[in-house]
Amino acid sequence: MDGPVFSPDGKWMWSGSEWIPAPPGQGSQQLNMQDSVIGGDVIHTTTIHNDPTAVTDAVITALQKMGMLGQVVEQAPPPSPEVELPPTLENGARVFVNWKNYGHFYAGKVARSNPDGTYLIHFEDGDVEDHVNMGRIKPLDENSEAVQAYIEHDYEAERELIEAFQVFDTTGTGTIPAREYLRILTEIGDDPVPVEDVLNEFVELGIELDSEIDYRALAKFMVASDRYETDGVVKQEVVINEASIDDNILSGYAYEHPKLGEGRINSSSIISVSYDERATARVETQNTVFIVGPTGWKVRPANHPFNNPFNVGQQVKIEWNGNWWDGQILEINDDKYLITYNDYSSDWDEWVDASRLKSL
Repeated sequence: MDGPVFSPDGKWMWSGSEWIPAPPGQGSQQLNMQDSVIGGDVIHTTTIHNDPTAVTDAVITALQKMGMLGQVVEQAPPPSPEVELPPTLENGARVFVNWKNYGHFYAGKVARSNPDGTYLIHFEDGDVEDHVNMGRIKPLDENSEAVQAYIEHDYEAERELIEAFQVFDTTGTGTIPAREYLRILTEIGDDPVPVEDVLNEFVELGIELDSEIDYRALAKFMVASDRYETDGVVKQEVVINEASIDDNILSGYAYEHPKLGEGRINSSSIISVSYDERATARVETQNTVFIVGPTGWKVRPANHPFNNPFNVGQQVKIEWNGNWWDGQILEINDDKYLITYNDYSSDWDEWVDASRLKSL
């Protein structure tokens, strides 16, 4: 970088690690931007003022142009052949809706019918969209396992992103500053996007760094894009430290998250937790596998190998009928141990608890 990088409005300067207020009189002089934005406080008519919806739509466009988000090609939800849409929908009807006509269908309920034949939809994630026409609505079979799996996938993926964004929402408004999201973008993965590239896209689309992004809507679009692009792809692995599990949610400090860069996150619901021979944990969620090293826990789970006095393959004494017999541990499941007795057939193998074991 030849000189300081300033924001499109000239109010902020990139320090190399964060955005700081630009020195008085410097921003407008140093800006070397395209004609879409003029330095200082004089802004071209294409600049988006602080309308979170408009800013978010512009950010989505910028991410697509940089190749960080795919186009969402219309993809119908799982079929619901047992359910037919009536000519007019009643309030409370549960349906799939093509959100903002982007092409991805989310579950919601009809909240109101409008005089023009459109509907107010309350999505199950709390989002609201009005004036939705029947052409964007499809039936939803609540008894279909495929439908429920589709809804659960979207819910978990969206919640994981939203909870990660909430770390930066210090005021609880449901938005984050564009400058904060720019910082996230430029710290993603092993090959972060150059600051200048992101700034150029923001400038071209008139996005000011002190404007606010509706991160819930952004997360929703990211989920829609991911579904089209990553079906069948191996889940991304993310290293996490200072980890803990509470109510089946993993929390901690994540490194090189594919979308959120580095920072504290809360995962979606945990599907499984496994440990290798070195006690490194793989915590699997709907969309991500989090890797926690042996010493990466703030609070170790109850079933962590370091909490267990016995190991698979260990030779032990096993109590049976008041006597102690030599044997070996074959498998551990929570606080139960599958053991085999030395010199006896597998017919004698059994699950025991720690009270019947002692080290040699």
